[in-house]
Amino acid sequence: MTPFLFAQARFPAPEFDTYRIPELVMEEAVFDSSLLRAGAIVLFMLCSGICFYRLRSRKALLLLHLLGLVVFGFLFHACPCPVGIVQNIAEGAATGAPLPLAFLLLFTLPLLCALFYGRLFCAGACPLGALQELMPGKKLHLPPALDRFLRLGAVLVLLLVLVCAVAGIGFPLCRLDPYLPIFLRSFNHPYLWLTVVFLLLGLLISRPFCRYLCPYGVLLRLFSLLSWKKPIITTHDCINCRLCLQGCPNNAIIAPENDDSPAQRKRGLRRLELLLASIPLALALGGFLGYAAAPLLYPQHRAISLEQKLQRAESALTVDAYEKSQRPAAELSAAADRGRRVIRTGLTLAGLLFAAWVMAELIVQARRRPEENIHRIDHTLCFCCGRCYQTCPLEKPRLSQQDRKT
Repeated sequence: MTPFLFAQARFPAPEFDTYRIPELVMEEAVFDSSLLRAGAIVLFMLCSGICFYRLRSRKALLLLHLLGLVVFGFLFHACPCPVGIVQNIAEGAATGAPLPLAFLLLFTLPLLCALFYGRLFCAGACPLGALQELMPGKKLHLPPALDRFLRLGAVLVLLLVLVCAVAGIGFPLCRLDPYLPIFLRSFNHPYLWLTVVFLLLGLLISRPFCRYLCPYGVLLRLFSLLSWKKPIITTHDCINCRLCLQGCPNNAIIAPENDDSPAQRKRGLRRLELLLASIPLALALGGFLGYAAAPLLYPQHRAISLEQKLQRAESALTVDAYEKSQRPAAELSAAADRGRRVIRTGLTLAGLLFAAWVMAELIVQARRRPEENIHRIDHTLCFCCGRCYQTCPLEKPRLSQQDRKT
């Protein structure tokens, strides 16, 4: 603050009759609205936990979504953005640039909450999730296998975000945020069509962006694996009416497994052994595909793109600016080679990680779960929307009993 208060002009003011020295605005330097956003996230996640775990009320959660949409969506202009915040943190970690405290808080607070109480950030503090949750219409139930396959898209987006940040490509994947133009009230072609498509999908599919494209949702899912507090629909009194299974459009309800025969168990064991044996082949294939896909990302790198334009003798503003700068061609060539090397290495590692994720998903689905006679919530996929509470016929009597006790 001291250098800011006593700073002096480094250059004299221009000698123009109409020029006025801009006034120093103290409020913007003293007060950081990002810290206010971090505090608002904590408050909203606390309210989400009360509405979801204590009140177990779908209506209360919808009201919280509406308030979160106004605050984080239109007042704070879609901040935090689940795509942009990941790219900012990844680029800061890759370049070693100092990150503001507010950025770190916006990134880490929802993850810490997921580590203890699940994905409460998705239940009220995420503006994109709030907009999708408030979309009207009856949602389709996609087949579980198709839903699991489409969720791999979010893993791909996360890995691409990390590779772009490390390679210095910038933030091209921010354009994948189809709801950002709504909050910024800025609609540009052709990204307007992406917004329209996802708005239409939101009428038919529950949270299409959150489930299939959100990179931050992948991190929340990983952290919620170790969550201390897990949502529970019912305990021993489950009547297996399957209403919660039908009411959850996010495929986050795990139905009890029926007793199977020894032959079925033997086939399941063989399938599991086959998956474990194929892990090395899957990793090798993923790494090879990532390495082979590297040229697709080259045009996004500034140095590589400029070098290619110079080789093709294209006429562009960037080419003209580079030629006028009279910088040595060896410098550009070295930067382009470094970019290619980083992109190839990054995509190869990304392919390995993606293959490992796919194999982990298949192994989890193939393993035998404990025999039980209740419907459980997969807390890693649960958005804490409260639909299962709303449909469970045992929920209203239980809440009435709790109200009488209190």
